[in-house]
Amino acid sequence: MYKMDREKISKAYDLAKSVYSAYGIDTDAAIQKFVAIPISLHCWQGDDVNGFEDLGNIRSENVVTGNYPGAARNGNELRLDIDTAFCMSPCKHRVNLHSIYAEPNNKKQRDEYTAEDFEKWISWAVGNGYGLDFNPTFFKHPMMAGGFSLSSRDKEVRDFWVKVGKNSRAIAEAMGKATGTPCWNNIWIPDGLKDQPANRKLYRKLLSDSLDRIFEDKYDDQYVVDVLEGKLFGIGTECFTVGSHEFYLGYAAAHGVGVTMDTGHYHPTESVADKLTSVIPSVRSVMLHISRGVRWDSDHVLIQSDELSGLMTELKRGNYFGNVALGLDYFDAQINRVAAWIIGLRAAGKAMLAALCEPSHLLEEAEENDDFTTRLALLEEFKNLPINPVWDMLCVRRGVPVGAEWIELLKDYEQKIQSNRN
Repeated sequence: MYKMDREKISKAYDLAKSVYSAYGIDTDAAIQKFVAIPISLHCWQGDDVNGFEDLGNIRSENVVTGNYPGAARNGNELRLDIDTAFCMSPCKHRVNLHSIYAEPNNKKQRDEYTAEDFEKWISWAVGNGYGLDFNPTFFKHPMMAGGFSLSSRDKEVRDFWVKVGKNSRAIAEAMGKATGTPCWNNIWIPDGLKDQPANRKLYRKLLSDSLDRIFEDKYDDQYVVDVLEGKLFGIGTECFTVGSHEFYLGYAAAHGVGVTMDTGHYHPTESVADKLTSVIPSVRSVMLHISRGVRWDSDHVLIQSDELSGLMTELKRGNYFGNVALGLDYFDAQINRVAAWIIGLRAAGKAMLAALCEPSHLLEEAEENDDFTTRLALLEEFKNLPINPVWDMLCVRRGVPVGAEWIELLKDYEQKIQSNRN
């Protein structure tokens, strides 16, 4: 139904290539750069952040709306769904796991997980050439005492979660060694209060002490990269979030770890693109969780937008591609979950390719000469450069569907595979 003519794609690409060449851009070279930059796909979109633990009716700190049929029910189904999404994307792929997706041979508590409990994930990733990233899961558990984990006033609670955090780093190291690429180990906690706290300092001191204990053991960053993810607020923590951006920035700078900047975790008018050049020089490493917040941290499916384009453009202009880790982070159960992955991957990929093809050197040249008229004029002209034919050629060369071709393929997958899940 949506089949694209490959001969027309080739002709359109040749024309687009000549347009970009007039501005000094080699689109073939840009495509080569593109295929070397990985994007980490978040596994939790595939099952609404449920994981495989059987803990009964435990409240989750994450709000997922919708009940579209066909959610993955186990590791094999989730991995098949991810493979299917990757077949529709020309990007270089990684997979981002939460610890609730462990598959132990015998039932274990969350603070008992080891790399052995992720062996199916590791073997699958190695076999397919995927890198792996990891997140210790600090939510949806009986030990979330009053909504607190690492910053709980209860030492027994803190000890439990510190062990979860320490084990996650050992698991990440094993993943990094097995895949031959560093595993980014990201810590996010939902700790906070709905109303004004009486003692902010206490909670942040407890969190700092817990992090100190988690980071006691030293790991080679060729295998594991530690990052901390801040947040402005959450449902039930509107007035006070212990792990705020400022707290983690200070801790990361002082202790030689990195930060994760989630594009949905700030005020709606804040720009993560603007923050990159401020944050990167001061911390050891930076990871991005790319989401789409609508009025708040709503985790809408990533789509093409000015915000996404601006973020990718800033990464290109700052020469940050390959140094800043890129990951997706959203969840929507109102549409086909695999489609949500595909839409987000393709949106991120197209924005990244457009950034790689931007004639940034001409903008820099105009700015260096104080020629702001030319700079603004070129910025406007560049918005209409023919990136679509370049994207289509990228998809052809990577052997993935072009344009809307993937929609029919996914509908076939939904009918044959997902519709059989109860």
